[in-house]
Amino acid sequence: MNKAIFVAASMLVTACGGGGGGYDSGGGSTTPAGLTYTIGGMVSGLNAGGTVVLQNNGGNNLSVTQNGAFTFSAPINYATGYDVSVLTNPAGQTCTVTNGVGAYPGMSVTNVAVTCH
Repeated sequence: MNKAIFVAASMLVTACGGGGGGYDSGGGSTTPAGLTYTIGGMVSGLNAGGTVVLQNNGGNNLSVTQNGAFTFSAPINYATGYDVSVLTNPAGQTCTVTNGVGAYPGMSVTNVAVTCH
């Protein structure tokens, strides 16, 4: 092998090399800076013209006016849990939340179910 090619190849391998993943996965207290996840799910059973107001962690109010997918506008940080609740029920209905509480999800949450009766 040509010495120049060998030197270039070994420099490339060194430059790509190991480094950490941005946080200590060995049980340390450091978390990935800026890592966030969205929280959402599906609303079902909502009557036409109705509005259910959801909250995540006691804030980030989200008004939902139709059945289907929803996602809160503010993502949660890596080391933050989530707690989805109903702030305001639609007129004449009561909505319940399933799968609305979790801690350290590790990925965006899409399985919160809001069912209106």
